[in-house]
Amino acid sequence: MLPDEVILVEDYCQKYTIDQTFVLSLAEYGLIELVVVEEQQCIPFNQLQAVEKFSNLHYDLNVNLDGIDVINHLLQRIKFMQEEIRQLKTQLAAFQ
Repeated sequence: MLPDEVILVEDYCQKYTIDQTFVLSLAEYGLIELVVVEEQQCIPFNQLQAVEKFSNLHYDLNVNLDGIDVINHLLQRIKFMQEEIRQLKTQLAAFQ
C-alpha cells in the first residue's frame, strides 16, 4: 500500500482527538484493518469511514468494544438481508 493511501494512526488520533489504543483495539477485534508502512501503524483510507463510525459509537454514545462488535455484526446482517430482499423482489417481478 502506498503512503498516500494511508494515514498514520498517531496523526489521525491527534487530529480527531481520540485515543490511539482505541484504534488499535478496533484492529485487534477485527473491526478494521491496519497496515504497517515504514514500521508505523497506518489506517488505509478505505477504513476511515469505519473508524469514524466506531469512534462515534464509542465516544458519543459510550458503547464499549464488545457493543461495537455486536452493532457492527447486526448492521452487516441487515445490509445482507436488504440485498437479499431486493434480489427476491427482482425474481418475483420476473414471474409476474
